[in-house]
Formats: sequence, structure tokens, C-alpha cells
Amino acid sequence: MLAEVRKIARDIAPHAAEVDVQGAVDTDVLGRLSATGLLRTFQPARYGGLEGDPVVFFRAIRLLSRACTATGWLASQLGAHAWHLALFDDRAQHDVWGADSTALLSSCYLPEGTMTRVRGGYRLRGRWRTATGARHTAWCFLAAVLLDEQGEPVDYLDVIVPADDYTVERTWDPIGLRAIEADAVAVEDAFVPDYRVFGSRARSQLGDREAAARLAPVFRLPYSAIHTHAVAVPSLGAAEGAYFAMVEDRPEVAALPAVVRAVADLHAAWAQVERNVQELMDQARTDVVPELALAIRARRDQALSASRASVAVSVFLDAAGAEAWTRHHPLQRAWREAQVAQANLANSADDVLGIYGRWACGADISDRWW
Repeated sequence: MLAEVRKIARDIAPHAAEVDVQGAVDTDVLGRLSATGLLRTFQPARYGGLEGDPVVFFRAIRLLSRACTATGWLASQLGAHAWHLALFDDRAQHDVWGADSTALLSSCYLPEGTMTRVRGGYRLRGRWRTATGARHTAWCFLAAVLLDEQGEPVDYLDVIVPADDYTVERTWDPIGLRAIEADAVAVEDAFVPDYRVFGSRARSQLGDREAAARLAPVFRLPYSAIHTHAVAVPSLGAAEGAYFAMVEDRPEVAALPAVVRAVADLHAAWAQVERNVQELMDQARTDVVPELALAIRARRDQALSASRASVAVSVFLDAAGAEAWTRHHPLQRAWREAQVAQANLANSADDVLGIYGRWACGADISDRWW
């Protein structure tokens, strides 16, 4: 798979600027990535997936993101969504993959909708401002607040909704990552069966040894091992791609101390990410449920890796000089994409460091889904 992804990365690298201008990743590229198995890395074997190794997955995402950050980001998100669906009731998985094992899901995990209980399920309403890859998928994960009969919030739910139940609104037009097409999704009033809902009870089972023992090792990982890394690793790849572009344009600046320090930070960030994910998988294979100490360390290092990547791109841009700010120069494009990537809540280092600090001082952080 990695060998095939390397070939695809070489093919798409010359077209990264065009992808940025057009604001869309070519569906043929996603088709090629799907054929490698990358987008099915976290899909259950019974639906044609690999139930594979997240270390290999993130190595592939890193390679793609060096070549074209938008393609890497989109592939990372679409691949990670398969992992989440694998935690749902098997009836929900069958709805998505039963007729088409290559079906993909987009998502918006901000709870911008509401749900009310009805017989057999829920009624869903809302408008979600960003859903990465919504134009490439037949289903979408949406987060919503469950309301009781008095209209008071009682739970946070993730649901899967077919494309027939929502409308995609063309709204995504940021300064960077334009091609991930994270457009708005609106649901006027849709019925969601019970089994297509993932709430607090299902989340609590992620830390339950008996429940986890029935799952393949990759599905025993904490949420933060997959979804948060899925928005950090593309930033690392983008920063490395920016470095290569800088060296190609101005090789002499690679000797500047600030540049050397930034490169060392990127190397350290990737080494931490790879080590943490590997250790999480090792524990999942043997001890069933990874230790909280390891899970939260991985979350800390993931957020810091995205921060280091953003800083490194700024250093490379400064070192390259004024010409790097021209409209189609890869360094200014990498800078724009790094700014947008850093705005993702999962990449907010200050928030995560606060959680880590509370845990390190012995305070209860309770929810494994931070």
C-alpha cells in the first residue's frame, strides 16, 4: 500500500497548486487511493476492510500531505471515519457497506443539531457549518444534542445519515485547504433509527475490557488515537513538503539555525506520534484496553505536533524571502494551509495541555474522548 501511495504522491505533487485554485480534489485520485486499500485501513474485514495498522495509515497520510496537503487531509478524514463506523451497531455498518464496501462517510463533529426521541429512533434537525468531503460521500457523521421532553440537553450523540436526508450547501472558501470541500450540511427533519446512534453509553464501552475483548485490536484504541491524529499528521506532512520546496528554491537557507531547529522539531514531532500510536496498538493487541497514561500522552504529543508544524512552515517561509509570498509559490500555500489546519479544535495545543496538566496533577478528566 505504501509503495502505491508513494506513486500517487509523485503524480499529484505537480498539480497541488491547481487543486488549491480549483478547490477540489480529483475524484480519480480518491479512486486510486481507495484501490490501494488506504481508505479501508480501518474498515472491518467482514466488509472488505483491512482492520489494519494505524502506523502504516499515518505514514501514508504523511507522504500524501507532503505532495498535496488537501489530498492528504481528505484521505485522512475519510479513512478515519471508517474506524468510527466500525464501533456502531452492525446494522448501521451494513446500511453503509452492505451494498457498497467502498462507500465513504464525511463528518461534522460539532454538535450543531438537535435530536428528540420518537418511537424506534430520533428526529434530527440542524445545520452543520463544515463537513469535510461531503461531496465525495454517500453518508455523513453528524453530532447533535439530545433534548428531553422539556427541551433540556441530556446527551451528546453522533449519528450517521444518508445523503438523501441532508443537503450540501457550497459554503467552504477559506484561505487554505480549500480543496477539502468542507461545505455546510443541513437536515430539515430526518428520522434516525436507534442503531445509527452513538452516544454516551457506547463511548463508555471503549474503556470496558470485556466489551473491547470482542473487538479487533485497532477498534480497542481510544478515540484520540485515530480522529485527532487524522487532523495533525497532514500538518506534519505539509510542513515537510514546505521544507523540500524551500530547499529546492533556496538551498543555502537550509543552514540557518532557525531552519535547522524547525526541522529538528518536525523530526521529533513525527517520532513522538509514530511511537505513541505504535505503543497504543501494542497494548491493544495484548492488554485489550490501552492505558490512560499512554492515551493522554499521545493526545498531548499529537496537538503539539500540529503546533510545531505550523511554526516550522512560518520559519521556512521567512527564510525563503519575499519571493516565497508570490501567489503560486508552494511555501505561501503551505503557510495558508497550516493556518487553517491549526484552527481545527483537535489541534488546539493550549486546550490539550490544560487537560494534560489536570491529569498530571491527579485531577479527574473522566471522558476518554477528549
